[in-house]
Amino acid sequence: MTLQDEEGFEGVEFHTPVGSFRAGRGGGWTGDDGDEEYRRARRRVRRVMGFYRHLSTYVSVLLVLLVIDIVTGPDEFWVQWVALVWGIILALHFLNVWVFDSVLGREAEKRMIEHELRKRQGGGQ
Repeated sequence: MTLQDEEGFEGVEFHTPVGSFRAGRGGGWTGDDGDEEYRRARRRVRRVMGFYRHLSTYVSVLLVLLVIDIVTGPDEFWVQWVALVWGIILALHFLNVWVFDSVLGREAEKRMIEHELRKRQGGGQ
């Protein structure tokens, strides 16, 4: 799936548990390179919006599958397995956006680096 945004970027954006990256052309960073807070806020909003898109897709597709499952016959009820597996994946996405970001994300890395630097300066190592 390719995307094109307001910055002129055309390509693919990947979201992984360890971070996000974009592969494509155009749309280099047009904001102020020194505005780290803006970049962090933008990255956070994109992650949250990605989760909301995932959640709405989950609900929409499962409703369609439920209708198909009911129409094809009540003898074989299979949609719950799709809902279970996809629900687990959705729960992991939720944890990645709201829980693990503060534990394993860039903010945690920054805090650990600052702690290590303070420890080295204070300890004389």
